[in-house]
Formats: sequence, C-alpha cells, structure tokens
Amino acid sequence: MTLEDSLIAWIGIRGRRCSVGEAAASTGLALQEVEQGLLALVAEAPGRLQVADDGTLLFVFPPALRARLLTRSGRRRLQALLQGVLRFAARVIRLSFGVVLVLVTTLVVVCLLVLLLVRLIASDEGGDVALGVLQVVAQLPVTILDLLVSGIGALAREGSSSATLQQLWSLLWDLPGEGGEPDSLGFLTAVFSILFGDGDPNARFEPLRWRRIAAFLRLHGGVVIAEDLAPLLELPDCPSDPDRRRDLADTAMLPVLLRFDGRPDVSEEGDLIYCFPSLPASAGGEGGEAEPLPAAPVPPLRERAHRFSRAGVEQRVAYGIGVGALLVLSPWLLAITPAWLPPVAWLARFAIVYGLLLLVVPLLRLPLQRWRNRAIAARNGRRQAWARAARYGGSRLQRRRAAARRLRAAVPQRPEPRLIYDSGRDLLEQSIDEVATDPESPSSYRL
Repeated sequence: MTLEDSLIAWIGIRGRRCSVGEAAASTGLALQEVEQGLLALVAEAPGRLQVADDGTLLFVFPPALRARLLTRSGRRRLQALLQGVLRFAARVIRLSFGVVLVLVTTLVVVCLLVLLLVRLIASDEGGDVALGVLQVVAQLPVTILDLLVSGIGALAREGSSSATLQQLWSLLWDLPGEGGEPDSLGFLTAVFSILFGDGDPNARFEPLRWRRIAAFLRLHGGVVIAEDLAPLLELPDCPSDPDRRRDLADTAMLPVLLRFDGRPDVSEEGDLIYCFPSLPASAGGEGGEAEPLPAAPVPPLRERAHRFSRAGVEQRVAYGIGVGALLVLSPWLLAITPAWLPPVAWLARFAIVYGLLLLVVPLLRLPLQRWRNRAIAARNGRRQAWARAARYGGSRLQRRRAAARRLRAAVPQRPEPRLIYDSGRDLLEQSIDEVATDPESPSSYRL
C-alpha cells in the first residue's frame, strides 16, 4: 500500500482533522513522509489548512475524500481502472489452474473411454457392453465437473444435489479475503492455494510494527527507555548481561528516532532516555491527549506461521483425485492412442506434465514452509525473551523507568491550542473574530 493509499484509508469516508503527529502515529509512517503526503492531499482534495497558536499545523479533509479525488483527476480514474483490470487478471490467473485441471481430467477420461469403447465395439462380443459403457461416458463429464467444482460435498452441506448458477458463481469467485466465509474457498481457487499457498501471512507485519511503536510512544507521553520498546524491534538473542541488553536496545532505537523525529536525553544517573515531542501533539479541539500510562514494557509482536493451504479436506481430496487421474490415466491413454490421432497423444503428454507439476510443486513447498516457520518461531522467541527481560529487569531497569517518569513530568503540559488561521476563511473575517474573542490581541492594533 502506497503512502497516499495509507493516508486516504486512515482519513476514512467521514473526513478528518488531524496533525502530522496524529497521522504518523496512527499509520506508522515516517513524520516527513506523512507531512508531504498530507500537503499533497489537502491541495488536491481540496482541503483546508489550520494553524494553532502553538504552531501546530492541522489538515482538514472533506468527507468521501477518495471519491472527490477520483472525480477531480482523470489520472486517478485511469489508475483505478487499471487496478480493477489487474485484480480481474489476478482472479483469472488464480482460477486458471483449477479450470485446466478440470478440463484436462475430463478430456483424458472421455478420450480414454471412447478409445476403449471403439476397441470393444470392434471386438466380437462387445455389443451389450459397449452400450453400457456409452451410457457411462455420456454421464461422466457432468459427474466429474459437479464433483470437482463443488469440492466433494460442499453443495450437499447446503442441502442441494446440483450446482445452481449463483452457487457456481460463488464457488468460482470465492477468493481469500473475500466472500461471506473468510476460510471458505471454491475448488478452482483451492487448486491454486494447494499448488502455491496463500501468500505471506505477515505481509503487513512492518506497518503493524510501526503503528504499535507509535501507539506505545504516545500512550507513554513520548518518553520511553529502549528496553521497554525492545519487544517490538528486531534484535539478536537476548543476552543475560543487563549492560549488554541495554547497549543492544539503545543501538536498535536509531530507526525509531529517525522515523518519529525523536531525540535521546541523558538522565542524572547517565542513562539514555528517548523523547518524541512530535507524537503526543493532538489535533486541537478534538479531545486532547490521554493521560500517559506508567512505564512498562510493550507486549511483543508475534508473526504468524505459514499455512500449507486454506483448502478444506474435501477440496484436498478432490485435488488428489484429479491429479491421480491425470498421472494414472494419461500414460494409459498415450499407450492406446493410434498414430492417426496425434491431438489425443498431445493431450496425454500435456496431462502427464501438468499432473507432475501439480504433484511436485506442493511437495517442494513443504521443506521451504518448515524452514520459514522455524525462522518465524525463532524471531517470536527472541521477542518473548526481550519482553521477559524487560518485565523482570531488576533495580537498574526500574531506575531508568523512574528517570523517564521524572522527565515526562518535567515536560510542561501544553494548553488546548487555539486556531489562529484557517485557509478556508477570509483573512479579514478571521481578524474580526479574533478581536471579538480577545480585544487585547495584537490583531486589534492591526485593524
């Protein structure tokens, strides 16, 4: 997700008034990036700029910001159209593996039965048997399609013995993250899931990490020590030496300082305390900041393990039936195909290669998945170890937390900011309002 998409999603459908610090804390983006993105959005939306008497810059966005941007920009409409085309293409590619499996399996079975039927008719005692086989061949394609598309009993659980058009559409387009049931997949989608998996379950881990860091900083008044933030950072194994732990945690704070415009401070005992004056700033007039929490370590983040597939048991059985049919019947079809039917021989060869692909790729994914999950478990274990060390850190850690509390208490509480400028109002009107509310203000002399 791009910077602009993240900001638009956070602003929401109802509009919002916010400061740079609030937007950075809620989205986990860097302060410099957020400021540039908000300035670009407020100029294009159009929005309004407000300035408080303490110098805080506030951005006011209208409701339905995304729709307004689309109506004002042909480039954005073209981008939205291209994104829709790409999503449709991704759907088609995802479904194509299941469609090919169903079609190739059906064609192989039908061609094999037809060739066997022809041989049976050519024999001396094949009349009645050929008629029975012909009836089976006539029903077989419908049976295979209904079996594979329904995922072996998915429709039976709904009380229906055949697929209606609406049910078939739901099965075909039930992609991960969509549809009524988050864990339900149609068979055609399940083929892709079994073959290639369902993507990285921690794809949004980094944005979540920075949002958690920013939220922790704001809840603690923008003044923390490194050990309390360590369970959210990427650190090596937690050493038993407290001084070594402190040094490693202090070193890992540099990206946080750069991202959220923080600065280190030194306590009277010589300990490093980290201050983030930009994050606690709230949009004036919207409730202000909550009371800072007592100093305590942040709960550790946990990465999710990779799953082999979201496909159900019935769908995996159907997948195995389809792949097994290709690998067993295709060589047989190739062996009995006469030389004057090269298309059937090509179909058999393609079915063998495709069946091997459907069998080998999932088997190759298994060791890779185990290796990834071991690495994820190791990282989760390291974060847990840093969280335990911060929770039971002893007197030195309590001393540093006490120094952070004293520094936080020494920061003067800023009063509720008062707006002194609004880009959506006339300057003369704002000056008159300021004089009416505060006759002693310097604006009275300017007027």
